[in-house]
Amino acid sequence: MKFNLVVCGGTFDHFHKGHESFLRFILSSSNKIILGLTTEKYTRNKKLSNSIENYSERKTSIEEFFKKENAQNRLEIEPIDNLFIPKKWEKLKIQAIAVSQDTREGAEIINQDRKKRSLSQLKVIIAPVIFTDSNSDLSSFRIRNGEINREGKSYINPLWLKKDLVLAENLRKEFQKPFGELLKRDQDLFGNKNNLVITVGDVTAKVFNEKSLDQDISAIDFKVAREKKFSNILELGFTGQENILKVVNPAGYITKALFSKVAQILKEERKRKIILQINGEEDLAVLPLVLFSPLNTILYYGQPGKGLVEVVVSEISKHKAYSLISKLKPI
Repeated sequence: MKFNLVVCGGTFDHFHKGHESFLRFILSSSNKIILGLTTEKYTRNKKLSNSIENYSERKTSIEEFFKKENAQNRLEIEPIDNLFIPKKWEKLKIQAIAVSQDTREGAEIINQDRKKRSLSQLKVIIAPVIFTDSNSDLSSFRIRNGEINREGKSYINPLWLKKDLVLAENLRKEFQKPFGELLKRDQDLFGNKNNLVITVGDVTAKVFNEKSLDQDISAIDFKVAREKKFSNILELGFTGQENILKVVNPAGYITKALFSKVAQILKEERKRKIILQINGEEDLAVLPLVLFSPLNTILYYGQPGKGLVEVVVSEISKHKAYSLISKLKPI
């Protein structure tokens, strides 16, 4: 059945493959769509809200999609601050409301409210679910949480949790290039306190502790330039109250044990500051930490002889880390 006018709503953050499928489903079911797009007032209570794109960015993504589908004349977008249909739309002859399986309950609440106010009930149409490559739901939250890209592909190759990876000698120069922005001033270290902050390297951790910069996770190996310089965490300015997790990772390797330990750290709720103490070398730990971290995490590590590198975890940096790790040889 094709409806003349269908309403839908949502945040449409980090516009992805699932959004495209959802809107194509509605286009195939209706002549015209009115879409309620949530404002910052609504989204600020969502998980990882600091990573949600602003209203203008999200609206532009939707409009560009409809333009690509040659259906821009079939769309009207209105900002919404709550679950319910805006009053200005209640006079329109809306016939149906389109939802996903996860948001079906919201449609039922809307219909219950309409019934109380003697308004017509809307037909609820449910769009098919789009799955990721690991057969789980594709969602904006999982993109913000750094688990998947917009196509639903995981940033973690399952092989990496089963095999140790070794860096070939001919790739060392490529891996030694700064992964992010090389900082010039200490004051650049002061970032947004709402972001997760990670340090990699003993000197970097020591600098942060001395300046009370309050990092959440620190990867250390008690070495500087591959020579042992420290013997305990107190020498690095830690209090001794941190949660210490240990793992073996030889120089030039990213072991499956390191991948598993980083996954554990980033997936579990952190009630205390965490120290990832590596027996071996922590240099390559930057890459799995980037891949497992939520978007907008800020990671700092030392670049020998040059200074401090700042990496803001983004879809771009995750793609880059994935590409680099894919060059390592599994053994």
